[in-house]
Amino acid sequence: MNFPRIQIQQEYSRLGIETTRGKHNIEQPRPSLNMNQQQGEIEVKRTNPTLEIDSRKAWSALGIARIVEVNDRIAQSSMEISMHNIAEIARNGDRMMHFQKSKNVFAEIARDNVFKARPRVEIVGEPGYDNVDVTFTPGKLQMNYTPGGVTFSPETYKPVVDYYPGKVNSYLIQKNYISMSVAGGQLNAVV
Repeated sequence: MNFPRIQIQQEYSRLGIETTRGKHNIEQPRPSLNMNQQQGEIEVKRTNPTLEIDSRKAWSALGIARIVEVNDRIAQSSMEISMHNIAEIARNGDRMMHFQKSKNVFAEIARDNVFKARPRVEIVGEPGYDNVDVTFTPGKLQMNYTPGGVTFSPETYKPVVDYYPGKVNSYLIQKNYISMSVAGGQLNAVV
């Protein structure tokens, strides 16, 4: 006998999910340093060097001395010559006073006066290899240094953060269902 059978058919529901990822953007502004520099200072003080050249002795040895120097030399030489002559006159006077010691004192004095070398007045200086005096005085250099400085005043900034949240979208692709049917013979009886 052919019994009726019950057929049950079931289908699960299917869901669809679409997601959009969230985004975040982070920006960090650069810090500013704000550096100030004070210049260092250097102060230099200097005295000039001096070079002194005294060539009066050299010019004097060449006979080109200053007139004041020539006058002084003439006066000095004249004084020495006159003192020498006074001493010689005094000696000759002493010789004449003792005329009895010599045969002819007056003739000897006259002969000595004729043939003696006369002193000269020197207006030219004495020559020498070191007649130019050179004196050098070096200058002085004084330096004062004042160092500068550097000051920093940095400024930092907070990061800028932008966040865009993601989305989730869910939807139904297929609805669930249960289907029941009778297969096989006929079911006429009511129970």
